[in-house]
Amino acid sequence: MFYYLEKLLNVKAMKSQVIPALLVSLCIVTFMFSQESAAESIARIKYPTISIKDDVGDELIHVQAVAELSNITINGSKASELSDLAWDNDEQILYALSDNGHLLSFKAVFNDNKFVELLMVNGISLHDGKNKKLRWKNSDSEGLALINSSNNIQGDTQFVVSFERLARVIQYNQQGFIEKQLEIPEKLKNNSNYRSKNKSLESILFHDQLGLIIGTEYSLKGKDKAQLGFYTLDGKFWSFPAYFHDGALTGLSSANDNDLLALERVYGGFFSGFKVALHHLRITEDHIETKVIALFLPEEGFFNDNFEGIERHKDDYYFMISDDNNHFIKRTLLIYFKYPR
Repeated sequence: MFYYLEKLLNVKAMKSQVIPALLVSLCIVTFMFSQESAAESIARIKYPTISIKDDVGDELIHVQAVAELSNITINGSKASELSDLAWDNDEQILYALSDNGHLLSFKAVFNDNKFVELLMVNGISLHDGKNKKLRWKNSDSEGLALINSSNNIQGDTQFVVSFERLARVIQYNQQGFIEKQLEIPEKLKNNSNYRSKNKSLESILFHDQLGLIIGTEYSLKGKDKAQLGFYTLDGKFWSFPAYFHDGALTGLSSANDNDLLALERVYGGFFSGFKVALHHLRITEDHIETKVIALFLPEEGFFNDNFEGIERHKDDYYFMISDDNNHFIKRTLLIYFKYPR
């Protein structure tokens, strides 16, 4: 090989200098390409001028950017069927949970507070107790929360995931292996208590006052279906009225002052599509005060999509993501919006 390089470059006398330099250059180029492939840009971002109205017609939600994600795959994890989001403040990473047992990490790039690019950094598979990748009914992962994501220490974040079909809450390490299964109220362990196996532990969140809260898609059997809400680990159900008939709770996020934002979604059929209501929840001593702060309605022409995940980024800014159900004609939308309270 060196012989042909010498002939090509005609630098035989300088072999000891040129060849090592070429090898070093080759290594640098290889490293640069490997770095690029490890963080690939996967979204087309637009900046429409949109304000979303609440239930009385006031414009409270100001959309900053709309990113449409490509369904690319990294490490066997596809950017599809994304059901929840979590923001790692220490790592400045946006995590997204897929319905099929995969956890993806994204780098959201900002320029002068403008969301300009979304890079796909990594993807990992969640595993079962035998260290095998989750499959079939074991892999219906829906809710995501983080541990150690805001303690000013990098590299120690862990993931807490809630599941449907086989209702459970699992804590995972950064490689996607089980650290422990979390104890949840007995009523939530029994799949027969849910209105459907696919309508169970839809969302989870760590709350400064209440600790871990677990949102069910619908209230349990025997409770008023028109009341949505979540359970604390002591088994108490904190509820608020659904805005839509047959509305379902699909996402929870923290907000300022220990308040919450909650996503409610209803599917009206092939011709009607999805309707979404965004609730602001304020927890008082023994009940919840609720206000619908935004309605995403097909008739308004905005975002007729299956929104399932919401997460606070910082201050008054939030991410919200839709689940494309892994269908080729549907899309995954990441909405970045401001809710200036």
